[in-house]
Amino acid sequence: MSTTAVTGWPPSRQEETKSFLQLHNLRAWIVWRPDELLMLSGYFPFWGASLLIYFADAEPVLFVPQIEPRDHIPGDLRVLEYPWGDLKCGDPYSVLVSAVGDQLAKNGVNAEQAGMNPGAFRASLPIQAAEQIPIPEDFAGHLSTLAAKRNPAFANLYLRKTPQEIDAIRVANRVANIGLQAFFDNSQSEATEAEVAAAVESIIYRQIGCDGIFHSRAWAMVQSGPNSADAGRFNRSTGRRLTNGDLVVIELATCVNGYWSDLTRTVAVGRPQSEAAEILDLARDAQQAAIDAIRPGISAGQIDAMARDKIVAQGFSSFFTHHTGHHVGFRYHDPGFLIQPGESAVFEPGMVITIEPGVYVRERGAGARIEDNVLVTDSGHEVLSRMAGTGGDQL
Repeated sequence: MSTTAVTGWPPSRQEETKSFLQLHNLRAWIVWRPDELLMLSGYFPFWGASLLIYFADAEPVLFVPQIEPRDHIPGDLRVLEYPWGDLKCGDPYSVLVSAVGDQLAKNGVNAEQAGMNPGAFRASLPIQAAEQIPIPEDFAGHLSTLAAKRNPAFANLYLRKTPQEIDAIRVANRVANIGLQAFFDNSQSEATEAEVAAAVESIIYRQIGCDGIFHSRAWAMVQSGPNSADAGRFNRSTGRRLTNGDLVVIELATCVNGYWSDLTRTVAVGRPQSEAAEILDLARDAQQAAIDAIRPGISAGQIDAMARDKIVAQGFSSFFTHHTGHHVGFRYHDPGFLIQPGESAVFEPGMVITIEPGVYVRERGAGARIEDNVLVTDSGHEVLSRMAGTGGDQL
């Protein structure tokens, strides 16, 4: 397989962001989505109604609702309040837009020197995640009078993580592995899919307060027996009871202090039928083949082929119905190229990706997927989601 020369580890997030601004002749960038705030400032919002101006040649300015908790805002950020949550203020967003304009003007930044991502697209959830906050539809339009530049290259900042960010993603994976151990322990005959999922989510939530964790949430989706054959199309838990011989798949999204892991495991209840066991072994073998090949310079398409070719060789080509992986860390699914057939983009040190081949056969009433989070290193790779003492290697 051919390789391509790549750049080394990413610099600090500050250097990476300032380089982006300089390259595109920008003096400021405005963000308000939770994952963007986390990436540019290390701050993970509670309400999801905060906004940051990142200046190329001045300190960032963070605007927060007056009712925003302050205990997890980094101490080196300049923080200004606006009256979101004040019932006496008719339109707090107009106050915010005016305040943003004032700060840009104070720094001599005009609209052609400032940018933002105005469109609606996926974003991570804030700490208060029961619903998205009601940002007005014309909010981005009003801000665009202050920040006129649009640059899709901003999404490239997600691709490579700094050492500090990787450490935070390691914590998310460590917590997720505690949840996976609960999945393994509770995947017993007569338990319902929902009961297994609830055990996983509960133990992950209980990590709040441990080792500096102020936010720990999970979305566990468990599918058993014939339901596991649908795991390549959608993930959900039902009231079905697990029975001996079932394959049981868990899709587990975990957010810890704003950083995400995305893991999948498949286990058998008792002794699976030989046809189901073949599917599980094939998913494991395909995943391991792809992981073993990860290194800087190899293309995403080549890694996809490593997994896909294993599955095709056993006659299951039509039963692997999705890509082999994606970027992860700031979101459940970070922006960036997919690990899929024909993708020419290459891996670079600092990228964190998922590897998740699967085989789903309705005729056998069984499906299997194994998913891990993998860091691309200078010389190869590190599997972040397999840590000693958590049971993750056995699941």
